[in-house]
Amino acid sequence: MHSLAYLARQPILDREGKIYAYELLFRDSPSSDTAVIASDVLATAQVLENVLNNIGLPKLIGDHKAFINCSRDMLLDNVFGLLNPRCFVLEILEDVEVDDSLVKAVERYRARGFELALDDFIFNEDFLKRCEPLFPYVSYVKMDLVDNDDKALADAAKFFKAKNIKILAEKVETKACFKMRLKDGYDYFQGFFFAKPELVTGKKIDATSAAILRILLLLRKHPDLDELCDCFANNGDVAANLLRFVNSDAQYRGRDISNVRDAIVWIGMRNIQEWLMLMLYARPEMGMTPQSSPLFQNASHRAKFLEILARVLSGTDNDLPAKAFMVGLISRMDALVGAPLESILTESCADEDIREALLQRSGRLGKLLQLADAVEQDDQAKIISLLAELKISSTLLNRCVNDAYTWAHER
Repeated sequence: MHSLAYLARQPILDREGKIYAYELLFRDSPSSDTAVIASDVLATAQVLENVLNNIGLPKLIGDHKAFINCSRDMLLDNVFGLLNPRCFVLEILEDVEVDDSLVKAVERYRARGFELALDDFIFNEDFLKRCEPLFPYVSYVKMDLVDNDDKALADAAKFFKAKNIKILAEKVETKACFKMRLKDGYDYFQGFFFAKPELVTGKKIDATSAAILRILLLLRKHPDLDELCDCFANNGDVAANLLRFVNSDAQYRGRDISNVRDAIVWIGMRNIQEWLMLMLYARPEMGMTPQSSPLFQNASHRAKFLEILARVLSGTDNDLPAKAFMVGLISRMDALVGAPLESILTESCADEDIREALLQRSGRLGKLLQLADAVEQDDQAKIISLLAELKISSTLLNRCVNDAYTWAHER
């Protein structure tokens, strides 16, 4: 495998906003000459090798499906022959030539249990006529919101649902757009609309979330046990939740734990951070587990990605990795609670450099956050520019992206 390859992973959500699948996008090392390998077959073969042999499919997608692009050559050459059909959805690219050979290849994949999708469909007569032979074998059609107007998007939903084909909206970047396609009857949604906050004027972060952030900020300073216990003592709701958590498996210990000090010792200082993250993002009012919450998955991955990068760049600044982790974690809090970041940062008593990074995208932490944004949005030009500014090699970037996926799964 080319060690410089990394994966951009974009979530696909269902109508309830839960993760249904991920699209896996192969990216070669960004360079000024080429950002993506020219050969589709080579690119996808390297994706599969990277996922299956290096990162591991469960670490990337958990119990969800993986959508992966495939060209005509890949389908005809049986590139996907060894894959598990329960895990992968094969996306037929929009420019593929549809003839008897392709239809037969698609039919063979379908017979073996694979689901197939038509990618970047444009709802017009040309596309409909060209792709019609594939409709009996296709489970999903992906509609690009940029290339189709509102009428075409609405008409497409009716047309494909009548054929029992699921319809997916791509490039959904706002909540308003999500709601419009939801009304049209779309089944699935791809884009970062879930991370865009719907702010309520004057709203502040709730007291429990603010307390959790304050404890997380304290943890980055490597407090001793007494300091951490005092912090929990000043935040009774969090302390009560910690005791409920540790006593939920009391049968394995044979006794209850009655105080915070014993609870911290039982969990371990290192694991307290992960538990607090779960508390922060897996909110009961969201009605979903952390594994199905796109905000939690996105925030935890970008937090670890920034921490790993910062650890390499920190030099004599021992606080940089922990601050970078907090920047990534807090960067999605506005979308979670509907309060502006300014309010969240004030309530959590964040340091000035963390504030600058989140509010202005400035300073070294701000540049790292910009890089996380660019990787998630698959903005190759921005990635190249930021790598040069930060003096980060593409090899390091790729390793950090992949390592963060591994950590997120093992958390």
